[in-house]
Amino acid sequence: MGAENKSAIESSYPHVAEGLCKFWGSEQCQDYLEGLVFDQRGGRQGFPPDVSAELLFLYNLLDRKPGKYDIWHEADSHT
Repeated sequence: MGAENKSAIESSYPHVAEGLCKFWGSEQCQDYLEGLVFDQRGGRQGFPPDVSAELLFLYNLLDRKPGKYDIWHEADSHT
């Protein structure tokens, strides 16, 4: 694939793209993406805006299990 056809993730973080390919469609994918999108270790610099946008897009495509980042699950637990 030519550089002009690569996503920002593939171009700048090929190891992240590999991880996404490895986990996509599995139950581990949600955990993998949450680890990338949400700072769980503290003090992380974060990704550039174009990479962050792609990661958030992919995160929103997931058929996610209820979890700590599911606002509807949180709302249900308070009723």
